[in-house]
Amino acid sequence: MGSSDKREFNESMNRSTGAYELVFSPLIMALIGFGLDKLFGTLPILTITFAVLALAGVVVKIVFQYRAEMEQIERNAPWARTR
Repeated sequence: MGSSDKREFNESMNRSTGAYELVFSPLIMALIGFGLDKLFGTLPILTITFAVLALAGVVVKIVFQYRAEMEQIERNAPWARTR
């Protein structure tokens, strides 16, 4: 496996991680909220709150990662180079 193949594999793994984060982060936080709701007797409140906050956090993280990646690509673009 050449360095080009390794880099491509790593980049594809990083991109696929976002999909897992979008699913599992809100799910895990909702389960934590559900457990706390059962403990305190406030059933849907913490479950929904934790899930929504986790989803919002993941979306913000992905947006910032995307912007940083696009800025990096823009800096290395042929039209951005000066002589």
